[in-house]
Amino acid sequence: MITASIIAAAALSGGAAAFKAARPDASVIPSGDGSRLTHASGFEAAGLGDSPERAAAAFLEKYASAFGIGPRQKLVAIDHPAPGPAVVVHFERQINGMPVFDGAIAVGLNAANAVIVVNSADVPAAGSGRARVSRKEAIRLAKAAIPKLVTSDVPRAERGWRAAGKTVRPVWRVDFTATRPEGDWRSYVDAETGKVLQRIDLRNSIPQPGTAPPKAAGLDERPQGR
Repeated sequence: MITASIIAAAALSGGAAAFKAARPDASVIPSGDGSRLTHASGFEAAGLGDSPERAAAAFLEKYASAFGIGPRQKLVAIDHPAPGPAVVVHFERQINGMPVFDGAIAVGLNAANAVIVVNSADVPAAGSGRARVSRKEAIRLAKAAIPKLVTSDVPRAERGWRAAGKTVRPVWRVDFTATRPEGDWRSYVDAETGKVLQRIDLRNSIPQPGTAPPKAAGLDERPQGR
């Protein structure tokens, strides 16, 4: 009888398969295509650094492809904890100094600074596209994608990158509050094509990377034009 662990291992490829081969006892959760991991635990990686941050960074550098960390991505530690029995170091991904939205990685370590667990957003290593859309145009496109919109504040827009299918795309993250349809709306606008990639209402919920946004009355959920 073929066990579930063997089936899971057989479904892995690329960096995910290499990680599992190096650490066969680890419990892993792969991405949809099996090429990278969103979770790994049940292992202990020791001797990588004299602080939680250094050890976590060294581990992610060693297994970068397993967690979708591409050559253009830079990891920046958000916190700098002291050693302890249960320590977590959070990292932000950046490309060209701009954040990869919803692309965080969290590394858990024990008191000896050994890595014991990793949780990662599902972000592909490859990036594509060049930003051509201006901030003003991105805001216009985000607002135009919602029929009969009535806003109640000044829209805010930040440039960054975000996973979109098999690649990471340059995007504008546009936020504004509306009285019709009511909500705190966040839209991700492709900074090259102008397409609205995703829209969510922050008052309701923030979906995990790779999940569909919640629907709301008054929204046209059809793909938006450029």
